[in-house]
Amino acid sequence: MPSNTGAHLPYIVQLVEDSGLSPDQRAAAELRFRMALEFALGGPEYVLPSLQAYMLAQALNEPSEKDEVDSEDDEDGGGAQQMINLWEKAESDALRAALKPLDKRLAEARFEIIPRSD
Repeated sequence: MPSNTGAHLPYIVQLVEDSGLSPDQRAAAELRFRMALEFALGGPEYVLPSLQAYMLAQALNEPSEKDEVDSEDDEDGGGAQQMINLWEKAESDALRAALKPLDKRLAEARFEIIPRSD
């Protein structure tokens, strides 16, 4: 089992578009990403709930026809936007931490967070 997927974690971090990294480089980048994300969000137990809240906030934050007519009545928009900002900053910082030791050829790299099914 890869080093970034401890049995106690409810998710797996997987590097996508790795541009030919060695297995050790890939595992190290995945570990750096996971650790930075967990640090930013408060621990491993907050990663999946934060990701789910982010996805929900994005869905709720999408403008609709009703929003255009009733834009003054947006009490939840601030909270949704805060969640979006929190996740995007945490993810950006984690991506930077994961890829910084590697060269610039990984500009297209991204990480997926996959919930464990076991």
